[in-house]
Amino acid sequence: MRLSSHHLPRLAASLLVVAAGITLSACNLQIDNQAEGRSEWKKSYTLAKGGTFEIRNTNGLIEVSPGDGDQISVTAERIAKAATDEAAKDAAEKIEIRETVSADNIILDSKITSTGMLGARRHVKFHVHAPRGTTLRLTNTNGAIEITDMTGDLTLDTTNGAVKAVGISGVTRASTTNGGVSLDFVSVPSGGVTAETTNGAVVVTIPKESKARINARVSNGGIQADGLEMNVADQSRRRLDATINGGGAELKLETTNGGVRIRGK
Repeated sequence: MRLSSHHLPRLAASLLVVAAGITLSACNLQIDNQAEGRSEWKKSYTLAKGGTFEIRNTNGLIEVSPGDGDQISVTAERIAKAATDEAAKDAAEKIEIRETVSADNIILDSKITSTGMLGARRHVKFHVHAPRGTTLRLTNTNGAIEITDMTGDLTLDTTNGAVKAVGISGVTRASTTNGGVSLDFVSVPSGGVTAETTNGAVVVTIPKESKARINARVSNGGIQADGLEMNVADQSRRRLDATINGGGAELKLETTNGGVRIRGK
């Protein structure tokens, strides 16, 4: 069968679409089967009492728990994916963690540069042991933040990931956009607590004998309080203003799409 000349452009266009689909499928297959490379980065620091330790991360976990002595010990897992094992290992080793160190302030910044790392996907997992009373300022973009048994003031901020802290007692500011916030206090800090998210739940647990003021707000969700003796000033499905044991530090809790729960223990 012969094709007329006016059919040829349409046929050529169809072949181009098919070829593009095959190429795209091949590219996706390559991405899905990338090799992974890892490189470990370790440092120790001495921070003055009352000093601040800060991490600025882009992709990956940040976790902090108490350590022995007065030093801060950091292990960072630098992880990269690329087309080959060699390229992935090279990309992992090229992930830069910038240090800004003074006697009372330490900043680790792993915001990843693209120099020499084209086509690689990277993230960093921080595992930190620090004195219990260290002031922590932790910022992430894609990844969770997890704190265990720390007593210093906390500023915890991520965009896509959960914030979880247990056994804490310092002034706490915790926020995320896509994820939940879960805070478990051994005592309510006199400076108060702020916990907020856009898409996720906020759960705060405090000793039932705590003195506090609750200021809870939701847009699409409910508010629940368990195991606490409260004096309610204003309550609806979307808001709760109340005092616990006569009032005290403010617990400011807010979410847009999710619920708020305050628990006594």
